[in-house]
Amino acid sequence: MIGLDTNLLVRYILDDDPHWSPIVTRFLDDNLSPERPGYINPVTLAELVWVLRRQPGYDRARLADVIDGLLVSDSLILGEADAVARALSGFRAGTAGFADHLIAELNQAAGAVRTVTLDRAAAKNPPFVPLSQEA
Repeated sequence: MIGLDTNLLVRYILDDDPHWSPIVTRFLDDNLSPERPGYINPVTLAELVWVLRRQPGYDRARLADVIDGLLVSDSLILGEADAVARALSGFRAGTAGFADHLIAELNQAAGAVRTVTLDRAAAKNPPFVPLSQEA
């Protein structure tokens, strides 16, 4: 297994750097397989979505499709994949950002019954609870 950094994934997905994009593509194509997968941890995934959402054409639907593509790839392993899949469902249906949904799902996986937040958009989505209801 090979750990993958956000910058590699960004160059691969956006194919926007004339120098690095082909190098990254060649590296990933030559080195990743179901027998030797790439590993994407939840922090890397959250950072990737954060970077992509600032790019033209990357609305919620397209971001969700990117995450889904990573989840179903047989040459990739996503850390906490079950939590990522639940976060993706919440992201598709909700108003909060993907990282917010991922935080809540990872918290629940660790045993938290709710996630307290000041983020108004996140607070509209279970299992988030606004701080004002907790105080």
